Amino acid sequence: MTAQKLPESAYRLTSHELLALLAFEKGAGTALTRRVLALADLPDHHDLVRAGVGTLNVRDTATVNGEQVALRGPAIYLARVFSTANLWFDITRVGPDAVAPIYIASSPAGRVVLFLRPLSEYVCLPLDEGTSTLEMVEATVNDAVAAAGERSGGIVTSRRYDGDSAPAVANIKMLKDGSIKLAAAPLDATGQLTVRDLGAGEQPGAAVRALLAVSA
Repeated sequence: MTAQKLPESAYRLTSHELLALLAFEKGAGTALTRRVLALADLPDHHDLVRAGVGTLNVRDTATVNGEQVALRGPAIYLARVFSTANLWFDITRVGPDAVAPIYIASSPAGRVVLFLRPLSEYVCLPLDEGTSTLEMVEATVNDAVAAAGERSGGIVTSRRYDGDSAPAVANIKMLKDGSIKLAAAPLDATGQLTVRDLGAGEQPGAAVRALLAVSA
């Protein structure tokens, strides 16, 4: 997905605007969203939160009337998703030319994919009803592995967050000889993730999906 060819349903959001949305509508998923996106828990009157409200107002996705702030359009949907999100995935390609993480949020209010851009800007893309969260995880992992493979190896990390527990992890490593390894729980005798080779015809995305779908 390029900045020049974004789907009409995509919406750009700065980290300041995210802070404003989280402060505006708090819910059971707010703490998890802050944890995954590494956002501080700031009071409503904090300068960064107020800056986010100002940006929302400029984008016409919030109205400000004195001390009263009301969200508009896509900001309403995103605030509800982030405040009720009970499941997050983080897929990141690691390497010298790696791109930023891709996040996938799932909540009773909807599902959103977030592409992190430079200058702490997120491109938020709602998932349509025909695509499951795990299908998006699988496709994203396969795309990241393909991109890393074209550059002579690399690592793609995948994490699943739900609740306060440590995230479930499934990492894919592409070696220069063309082989692909999967590292995931359980931990071995040294406390490291167990590593195995992917079998012939075994797709990285499907392998990661199966591991991260446990108790979904």
